[in-house]
Amino acid sequence: MMKNYIKKSLAAFSALVLVGCGAFSAKVIKNESVNNIPDKKYETIIRLNTPDSEPPKSEAGFVYVEPEGKVTTDFPREEFLKNSDMLDKYTQMNRNNMGKFVIKDSKGKVRGYYEMLPEYTAIIWERGDDILLQVIIPHSMGGNSDGMGDGRRSGGRHGGR
Repeated sequence: MMKNYIKKSLAAFSALVLVGCGAFSAKVIKNESVNNIPDKKYETIIRLNTPDSEPPKSEAGFVYVEPEGKVTTDFPREEFLKNSDMLDKYTQMNRNNMGKFVIKDSKGKVRGYYEMLPEYTAIIWERGDDILLQVIIPHSMGGNSDGMGDGRRSGGRHGGR
């Protein structure tokens, strides 16, 4: 009798774990580069600000969110812009050195674009209708100080909408 109780409890617990993991799972979306970011009106432009850096590298990149795109980032210092015309000449020059990528969901719908300096990398996560752009900050920008790992760290869950 005790064995049946343990088996049933273990089976119920396993079912709960499987259901819970399914509810909280997220898909990683492949990064896809583009030649240019379309020059049009976006719902939001997120500037990934690095205030400790000097021009011409005062930002790590930009995220351009399409209307209803539901894209957030985990970058610790974000600024929200209405349009890219507000950027100074150093920033415009810096954008020429950035890699450019499209943000698509798993169904192929374009949710936005991002451009980032080559020393930064990003992982695109999709969970339901939401997209998270996880920015990996280089070690030289305050990464792991214990010497462990590959010298990169995530920006943390600070930003977005």
